[in-house]
Amino acid sequence: MKYVLSFLLGTIFGVLAGAIIALLFAPSSGEELRGSIKASADANYAKLQEGYQKSMQGMQTRMDKMSSDLQAMTSRSQATDKPV
Repeated sequence: MKYVLSFLLGTIFGVLAGAIIALLFAPSSGEELRGSIKASADANYAKLQEGYQKSMQGMQTRMDKMSSDLQAMTSRSQATDKPV
């Protein structure tokens, strides 16, 4: 029982000491940290949206080119298949 009580007191003391040290050495307050995280998340989200839009535009460009190429090939094929 003595060892259990010593362990619990040591754990409680360690947790309190860790919390005090964390508060003393924290680079910013919780509110500032949340604001910084939100700003960073918003910037990364904007970058992702921009990359998505560029990818979609590139895909649309390739699809348009493939469609026009297919139409051209179909026209040439129909022109050569006509009986004389």
